[in-house]
Amino acid sequence: MSLNGPFARPQRIVQITDLHLCEQPGDIMDSGLNTDHSLRQVLDRIRRREKTPDLMLVTGDLVHTPAPTAYRRLRALFNPLPWPVQCLPGNHDEPQMMEDVLCRDNISCRKAVSRGEWLFVNLCSVVEGQPHGLLAEGELAFLDEVLTRHPARNALISLHHPVVFIGSPWIDAISLHNTEAFFEVVDRHPQVRGVLFGHVHQRVEQVRNGVRLMGTPSTCVQFTPRTQKFKLDRLPPAYRRLELHANGHIDTEVVQVPDTPHLKHPPTWRESPENRASMA
Repeated sequence: MSLNGPFARPQRIVQITDLHLCEQPGDIMDSGLNTDHSLRQVLDRIRRREKTPDLMLVTGDLVHTPAPTAYRRLRALFNPLPWPVQCLPGNHDEPQMMEDVLCRDNISCRKAVSRGEWLFVNLCSVVEGQPHGLLAEGELAFLDEVLTRHPARNALISLHHPVVFIGSPWIDAISLHNTEAFFEVVDRHPQVRGVLFGHVHQRVEQVRNGVRLMGTPSTCVQFTPRTQKFKLDRLPPAYRRLELHANGHIDTEVVQVPDTPHLKHPPTWRESPENRASMA
């Protein structure tokens, strides 16, 4: 799919991730946070601060438990947005259900979109029934093929699971399990400028061989960085904004939405292994 046009200015992209929208309006687990409200607050901040971005990338865990009702509710939130939305699944999603119910009108689940000097590649790292990620052979072959077809376009790759360890053993254990195979493909294509991911519920910024590796906080709850076991942070919901320049340079920042009511439960809840299993 091509959405070509004259981009004399940098392309303005926003990424949101780990929405965990429930089947019915209400709290997510016992955290005291209404994920409907937090998502609406983030979208409202994007409207006010970013005006009309060129594209919004939604990088997985769109819903907390996959159900057609949850995806229909999300579609009702995304359809009024005056910009295109690109979605990919996370481990809390059911990819085919997501595509069948959610992706229509301004919402797309396309795996590759070209806009001006940039190619956006969206990958599925979901392993059915598991919290960790894996890129199937077909997914890696698709990545290699689409990058080969577009050698002159800067490439931004998005997927749900982190492609690097972040210093929290419990998250590192459920990251992408075949990162070596992923980077074997990436290393063959020097036009790759950045990789976006979610799953980590925190800000991550690394660089590998000149490629920006960027993890983004959730639109709902955040995980405390560099912890041995699951622990929720008290940071507010957030999104990432990016400016993609024609020469391949990326300017980016994480924007917090501090006026959103968030965690109100004590550390005893945050350490719960049952909640860890549900949130991961």
